[in-house]
Amino acid sequence: MPSALKLDDTEGPEPLAGPAAQPEKPQPTHLETASHILSVLSRYKLSKNLSPPKAGDGDFRFLTQIRDKVAAGEPILMCLPAFPFKSPNTTAKVLGRLPDKAEEFALAHLDGLCAAIEDIYPPGARLMIVSDGLVYNDLLSVPDKDVWAYGEALRTMRASKGFRHIEFCRLKDIVHVDIPNELDEIKYVANATNFRHALLKQFGNPDFNVSLRISEDEDTCLTYRGYIKFLETDLQYVYPIGEGRSKSKYKKGVEYVAKQMLMRGDAFARAVRERFPDRLRLSIHASTGESKLSISLLPTDTFFTTPWHCSIAFRLDGTVVTGHRSDFDVDGTFELVHDENGRPSFFREKSDLLSWPKSVEGEGVAIKCEPLYPVGLLIRPAAGRNMLSIGDIDAGKVRALAEMNSPVVLRGFAQTRNRDRFVKKASELGKPLPWKFGLVLEVKDRGTDSRGLNNVLSTEWMPFHYDGLFKMGKRLRDDGTEEVVSTPPKFQFFTAVTTSPPDTGFTLFSSSTLILKNLPPQLPLSYLRGLTWTVSTSSFDCSLIQGLPLIVDHPATGRPCLRYHEPWPQSKTQFEATYVAIDNASRAVSPTTSGSDTDVELDSFGSAPSLDGPAICDTLTSLLHDRRIVYYHSWEKGDLLVNDNTLTMHTRSDFTAGCDRELWRIHLD
Repeated sequence: MPSALKLDDTEGPEPLAGPAAQPEKPQPTHLETASHILSVLSRYKLSKNLSPPKAGDGDFRFLTQIRDKVAAGEPILMCLPAFPFKSPNTTAKVLGRLPDKAEEFALAHLDGLCAAIEDIYPPGARLMIVSDGLVYNDLLSVPDKDVWAYGEALRTMRASKGFRHIEFCRLKDIVHVDIPNELDEIKYVANATNFRHALLKQFGNPDFNVSLRISEDEDTCLTYRGYIKFLETDLQYVYPIGEGRSKSKYKKGVEYVAKQMLMRGDAFARAVRERFPDRLRLSIHASTGESKLSISLLPTDTFFTTPWHCSIAFRLDGTVVTGHRSDFDVDGTFELVHDENGRPSFFREKSDLLSWPKSVEGEGVAIKCEPLYPVGLLIRPAAGRNMLSIGDIDAGKVRALAEMNSPVVLRGFAQTRNRDRFVKKASELGKPLPWKFGLVLEVKDRGTDSRGLNNVLSTEWMPFHYDGLFKMGKRLRDDGTEEVVSTPPKFQFFTAVTTSPPDTGFTLFSSSTLILKNLPPQLPLSYLRGLTWTVSTSSFDCSLIQGLPLIVDHPATGRPCLRYHEPWPQSKTQFEATYVAIDNASRAVSPTTSGSDTDVELDSFGSAPSLDGPAICDTLTSLLHDRRIVYYHSWEKGDLLVNDNTLTMHTRSDFTAGCDRELWRIHLD
């Protein structure tokens, strides 16, 4: 890499103060840790317009329950009645009878929730999914056999995707029926009716008045309304309106089924409480929040938040859209994608960037492109095709995809660890930018030999960054004076020489698309646009960079992107610390014309948002590590990865010293 410019004392103020300016925070109390865990759970809650704001008592109850676990040093255990079976309406709502990409993203979302708790509380969290399929399936004319197949496919998906925080529980595990411990499909189906009868006999309430409960209990009323909403479409083709069945008769029938579901649901809820008394109760239904935490299973802004009631679609920028299958079928901007077994799996935005018409030999190239959770794209050779090599990769299309949705991971291609071919492909992707010791940086554990790269070549955790500290230059201001500017490379290009050890040595990527989407109300994009920041470090031949804009526009897409470096005090590293400060957090901001992304949202008192610099840093750092935003990449030997250095920020987790972990990296413009 080119030598970075080093400022002397005459070219700016003194570097930021070290630890005195960013003092160490004391260890949190049990109550503070519990509060942080509850705030993590709140990130996953159902949209606020679905659930009424009446959760004060519930928050206190859950906080106490979590605090008791923290005080005992025990994992946070949760349970969620969910994932029953696919809607019987495979014509208009869902893509089939078995789990698809919607279920995969829902499980990834829930596994991320548990991982987010583990990030701040080492004992971690586990979520028990209690399938309620056999409780209701006969009411919707869904065969018992379909319920079995759906549940088995979910368990296979959990294992293949490594969702280690997720557990499953069947109805047989919470009711007492004399059956073999090990069930197969035949035994399960043969006993399905017995399970339902046992549930109602052991946990049913003969005095349960469903109409009275709907009128008197707000949670029951909310669940009832939710049942009616999805039953109207679930049963659309089971009991079609036509000769002999009017709309009003169909409506009354739907209401009757919904009430039957409530009666069974009351028994099921009692069974779950008795079976799992020490677990936090989560729910997919809107609620008052007094007895259960209502969460969304999918990272979507629509009302379709349960994967068995909808189909999932992905835009080119990686954002998720959910809705009825029939809506996507007629939307010409989306196309249906099938999985490796030939079953329909998800919709995606149409683009010729997702197909490569020719290989280096002039033949058609068959590839599979699928979204990664929560961001990014995985490209592989299609199943059954002859081996594709690094030379077959369409560099121009990969670069364009990375500008919208990074990182782009290319897996299963041959000759990716051939240095000459790796360098050649880099030159097709862009203009390679040499390091001061060569073009290719070999990233591996070198102990304390930092080679001027701070902790890049160590095993310790690194801060989130955008590769802007080591490449700087001078430019003229309008008044003719010089200023120092950060000129980071536009892209990173990696190849994995080895497979990283399991569950360690991840490379993390956080996309501005999701960061800015999840900004809290008190820190709108309009406010961030006016902020600049200063970074100070003695590494990378650099002492100080001032006046860096916090928001920049992407050079290719024009979309706003966060440009930032996570503060990294000496307590976090054996190498040089990196200190960060917001320059102008307290400046006055005036509201502008409504409708622009430069508008400032006023708070409830009519004032512009105002957070001090440390609070802004804390908020941005929290977002960078938010499991709904950050993608953890586990390296497999031969992986290629292209990352847009403006769209995302990246870091690396720590890993065991002395292990066989090596990547090659080239920076590009």
